[in-house]
Amino acid sequence: MQNATIIEFARQLLVIHGVKACEEAEVHERICVKYGAKRTAETWRNVQTALKDMRH
Repeated sequence: MQNATIIEFARQLLVIHGVKACEEAEVHERICVKYGAKRTAETWRNVQTALKDMRH
């Protein structure tokens, strides 16, 4: 996923889940890791980073 798309996705996740957005992204990342979806797990990590950057 491109950086701009990840940032937009993170914004939408924040609107939907509020303060729990990062937690939601972590859950999805763990599920992806569990089932071997490495690229998707990396995308979720990037979403987590974007969410953390938005807080600063």
